[in-house]
Parts: sequence; C-alpha cells; structure tokens
Amino acid sequence: MALSNDEVYELASEAVRHMHDAHGDGYTFTFDEIWQNVPASYEILSTAKPHQSKRLIAGGWVEKTGEMRRAASKLRAGSSTPEYRFGPQLVRENTSASARIRRPSVRVADDNLASLHSSRAASKTSVSELIKLMNDSLDAEGYIISPAELANFFLAMTVSPLVILSGISGTGKSLLPRKFAEMTQSKFSPIPVQPQWSDNSDLFGYVPTLSQESYHPGGLISSLREARKNSDALVIALLDEMNLAPVEHYFSDFLSIAETRKRDSEGDIFTDELRIELPPEPVDGRPDTESDLRKMRLPTNLRIVGTANMDETTHSFSPKVLDRAFTIELDNPDLTVFASPADDSKSGSAMDMRELARAIVNRDNAISVVEAWPKSQEMFMQVAVMLQELQEIILPAGIKFGYRTRDAILLYLHFWREFDLEDVLTANGAMDYCLLQKILPKISGSGQVLDDTLQQLERWLKKDRSPAGSKKAATVGGNDFEEEDEDTDGTPEDFDASNPFTGPFVRCFEKVQRMRNLLEVDGATHYWGT
Repeated sequence: MALSNDEVYELASEAVRHMHDAHGDGYTFTFDEIWQNVPASYEILSTAKPHQSKRLIAGGWVEKTGEMRRAASKLRAGSSTPEYRFGPQLVRENTSASARIRRPSVRVADDNLASLHSSRAASKTSVSELIKLMNDSLDAEGYIISPAELANFFLAMTVSPLVILSGISGTGKSLLPRKFAEMTQSKFSPIPVQPQWSDNSDLFGYVPTLSQESYHPGGLISSLREARKNSDALVIALLDEMNLAPVEHYFSDFLSIAETRKRDSEGDIFTDELRIELPPEPVDGRPDTESDLRKMRLPTNLRIVGTANMDETTHSFSPKVLDRAFTIELDNPDLTVFASPADDSKSGSAMDMRELARAIVNRDNAISVVEAWPKSQEMFMQVAVMLQELQEIILPAGIKFGYRTRDAILLYLHFWREFDLEDVLTANGAMDYCLLQKILPKISGSGQVLDDTLQQLERWLKKDRSPAGSKKAATVGGNDFEEEDEDTDGTPEDFDASNPFTGPFVRCFEKVQRMRNLLEVDGATHYWGT
C-alpha cells in the first residue's frame, strides 16, 4: 500500500533527524541523501518525493544553502541538485549561520564589523529574511524561484543599472522584475522593444523634423521622470525582448552614461548628462514642458531589466553590453517542483518589502572598488588571485576580461557580505553566480584550442580547495570531481584558511560541460541556451 504524503513527510523528517545525530550541525547534503536514510522496508514512490523538500523547509527541518551539488543517488547520479543544511528545528537558535557553514568566513576588522552592524540596526528584519519572505510570497502565488536565485537578482540590481534575464520562454523572465517591483512597492514600467529600433530615439524621444517645437517622448522617459521625482525609490524599467533589435544600436548612450557614475564632495552620486534630443526652450513666455529633461542625468535609483530569448530570431549581445550588465540565465526549471499554499504566518505579504528596494538604491552603497576597499580588502585580494588564474586559463583561446568585469564581481561579493546573505546564498554559491554571469558569456568560438581551454577550465571549476575536499569528492559526483593533491598534513597545497571561495563551482562546471558537448557536436560553441 502506498504511503500517504503525511506518512512520507514523517519518514523524511525522521531521516533528517537521524542524519543530524550522525553528522552534527555543519553537515551539508543533497536532498536525495535523505531518502537513503529512510529504512529500506518502506517503499516510497518517486512521485511522492519532490514536493517534500518544501514541507521540510517550511517545517524547519532543512534549509537550502544556495549552492549546487552533484546528486548522490544512483537514479540521479551526476546531475546537479540544490545543496541543503539542517534547519532551525535541529540547529540551536543561538548557532549563527556562519558557525554552521563548512567553509571559513572572511575575516573582518572589528571597526568594520561595528560599522556593518550599525548600518543594519535601523532595519528590524534582515535582508536575507526579507528575501526568504518574498520567496514564500512568490511561491504562494505560483512563481517558482529559489531564495538563492532571488538573492542573485537582488545583488545584480544592487551592483549594476542593467540586468539581463535570458533563457527559454515560460520561465518567468518578465514576471520576476514585475513581481519584485510590486512587492517592494516600486515603480515598474514595461517597454516592449521593436525589431526596427536603430537609435536611441525610441527610448529617449525625438523632435520631428517638420515640427521643431514639439517633442515625442520615448519609452524610457516616464521612468526617468519618475526616478528623478522620487530619488529615494527604486524604479524598474523592463525592456521586454530587448535583443529583437541590436542592443548597442539603441542603448549605447545609456551604457556609456552609466559608466560615468561619480560621487561629489557632499556624497551625492551623479553622472554625465543624458543625450536627449529636445526642442528649444520657449522664449515667448510659454511654459517649458520639458524643463525637467534638460540637463537630465541618469538617476541612480533607476534599474533597467531586460529580457532576452536567444534564438535565430534575435541578436546576440556585444562585448560592450555583456561587460556592463549582469546576465542571469533562467533556462533549467525543475518541473517536479510546485507552488505551495499560502501560509499567513510566514508569508511576506504583510511585511514591508520596501526595505529591499531601499537597500538597492541606498546612496551609501559603494559604487566602486575604491569605496568598498576598506571593508573588503582581504576578500578582494583573494578573489583577484582566482580571477587571474581564470584569465590565464582562457587567454590561449583569445578570451579576455578587464577591470570592469573584475570590479563588478568584487562589488557583487562585497554587497553579498555587507547584507549578510549567507543564510540564502553561500560564499561559494555567490562566486559561482559571478563567474557564470560575468565570465562564461564571453566564451564562444570553435577549434581545438578552445576545446583544450574548456577542458582546462572544467578542471579548475571542479577543484575543491577546502581541507575536506578529498573526503567530499566521493559525495559530489564520483570520478567527475577527483581528489586534489595534498601535502604532508593532509591539506590541499593551495588552500587558504581565510578564503571562503573553495569550490567546486557546480553551476559553471555544468555550463562548461554543455558548451564542450555543443563544440563536439556542432564544431562551434557559445554560452547561450546550451
């Protein structure tokens, strides 16, 4: 007789309790490992397993770390799956998230810690908790997204004025920014891109040749005006299907101006003036209806979110666009996961989600590595060394990245730590997202040199630099993640005890594997849609 859902849940929660007794607070695992700890005398149908993850999370038995791992069971061996840790039902309330993770945290000077805590004191609910609550609300509405993916979107908007959501149709690319704006009570303006767009007039407007005193506003003007009028509020403009036309043709002015952000002596952030074509100022006493657009600078509270389907009907992104954007790919939905009924006790609908928007547009946020350096110097140096290693690997294939890419990654990780997002996205998971979104999209081409480069990149990505790397290797993919060379004390030779970014980077590893497969089959490869 098949077990009921409640009976399966009881067995799963008991299995989690048994795993905690055996391994302790800091243990991390894949969800299929739970079923391996259920007595073999119970036969559980495969269809009864997937949705139990949400019940166990809701019950406080487990939490997602935000990282990905290789599944351990024979049925799913080698496939990528979320990583879990024990939840508050089993981990004592006075045990902090940083004490539960298996990787060492970045050391922070006492004065920096004091500054960090004081900056958060005004908020009763932490950013990570608000992200979890928003995730619960989205889930109750039927929008499936993980807390780690939501945290990634939040961080991308904090760092960059342009975020691109790519992937297959039907994964919620347009809905994510709309729902985020709705729940944070931010302004949202959809702008459908047309294939014939060839210059910035469709975004910024134009003056007709035969009517020099009139102005036809473009699609972005209402968002610019709203952002300027409410400088402390987040304004999101959605460029829907943004690559139906070549992005650099109609969006180059925005991209160039976004790079001119500076901070004046009073702490305010400003940019160069936007190139908006306007009619002459009235000289006959008539009101100037475009006065607010004259000498308009790019508002620092405006975020552009673009959606993109990468197929034969669209244009690819140029290096100029990729350098200036965070590109998030939503192309691998888990079809076994369903939305959960609303739980009023945990839903974020009654919470003030505006704090997430305020965090993104906070004027005190660092806008450069120079500003973030005092708080994150040690972490920046660790990441820079890893990026230099990566640069040397991909350089033989003619692929390079510069300071702009490096600095975007550093600022992303700086804010990840400033907002203390370890509860929803581990350090390694954050670094994995950065490499996936800022480095890998630059890789494309054909030939043996590229294939050799991708093979070397695979080895670097799957490398586990933690002290327990050799022990963990057997649980995250068998031969795929082999053991590292160790020195005489059993610690990998290149292990840095203060570095939390210890690998493997599973999201990137899987993407590179797919790119290599495409290269082998088609003779050429690219990042998109593989």
